[in-house]
Amino acid sequence: MTRTRADGATLAPTEPMALYYAQRASRGGLLITEATHISPEATPTWTIYQSVREAGGHVPGIWTKTQVERWQAVCDAVHDKGAFISCQLLHAGRVAQPGIGDHPLVLGSNAPLPPVSSSAVAIQSDLDAGDYNWDQPSVEPRALQTDEIGRLIDDYRVAARNAKRAGFDYVELHAAHGYLIEQFLCDRINRRTDRYGGSIENRCRLLFEVVAALVDEVGAGRVGVRLSPTAIDPRTGRYYQTYFGATTSDPESLYDFAVTGLNAFPLAYLMLTEPRVGALSVAIEADRSNCQPLRNLRFRSLFQGCLIGAGGFTPLTATMAIADGHYDLIAFGRWFLANPDLPDRLREGAPLNVYDRATFYGGGLEGYVDYPDRHAVRDGRPSRYRQIELPQIGVTHAPSAER
Repeated sequence: MTRTRADGATLAPTEPMALYYAQRASRGGLLITEATHISPEATPTWTIYQSVREAGGHVPGIWTKTQVERWQAVCDAVHDKGAFISCQLLHAGRVAQPGIGDHPLVLGSNAPLPPVSSSAVAIQSDLDAGDYNWDQPSVEPRALQTDEIGRLIDDYRVAARNAKRAGFDYVELHAAHGYLIEQFLCDRINRRTDRYGGSIENRCRLLFEVVAALVDEVGAGRVGVRLSPTAIDPRTGRYYQTYFGATTSDPESLYDFAVTGLNAFPLAYLMLTEPRVGALSVAIEADRSNCQPLRNLRFRSLFQGCLIGAGGFTPLTATMAIADGHYDLIAFGRWFLANPDLPDRLREGAPLNVYDRATFYGGGLEGYVDYPDRHAVRDGRPSRYRQIELPQIGVTHAPSAER
């Protein structure tokens, strides 16, 4: 999950970031980094969040030597705990705004700057706010020219090479949540007439070309992909969860084609965000997203590799999704950031620290590396975080005796 704690001058990981990942590493576990940006053009300034506007905050990149060296410290800390780590590579597309060009790391570099997208279609704050709370004017992006696509793919390739140098075990292509790849997939945004627009096959072309480049760079079984399929509610005609206005007229056909096409590549995994995730701005007790049914079940029969589910899972529903064969693995975000020893807590059925939403983005160490593990709680050491028993976290239905 994006935490906007990178160093302001270098956009590189800091010592607290290395500690944050090391705290959450356990033998045999897999950590997936926050979104790590492949170039200045790819990098957003997250001033849509009040906490970032007030306290500052920066997202990390992986295009400079310093950034690679600092990520190596993160990887070393994770590996020392016997865990694995995947670098999530992101180009934010039209979500990135021109402000990054004023950063000293970028100013005067002649690097391509944002915003760019599949087409010159801006985010509309009144229509596309969604759970990411976009509430500011958005600059109309420049449509990437056909002859620029090769340069864009090279940016991904270089980022993957840098991740390999830093010691990452895997790289993950973030092709979800309304960012650049999804801006090509979705025809509400993609209005191109070249080979990257129009038909589903053309709109998926960039996804497949980037995946091919990443596999070529880091090897078979070392690349993951993240998608966030959506669908239209047949009762209301409205979309389930979408991000930054990334919607399409043919969601089921589009994502069926994309997921099936990914079978052509020797992927480490495919991660799917359940479109129920939402509820980023409500208290736990009011969060009903985890009571909604799974909506990505059809992809289990389409994808032949390791399938990871994310979004709105509780400890109980995660176990049920695995037992029912819907997913091979379940990823946790919000619960993991608040519980550094989450795997052990789940094994033991121990209570969970309740996450503090006010400290998700930007700021300092509070709400970042100060969440206690279960041993600290048992020893009676003081904590400002309340706890919640596992049965109190919303579930979709009661477990069976077998489970």
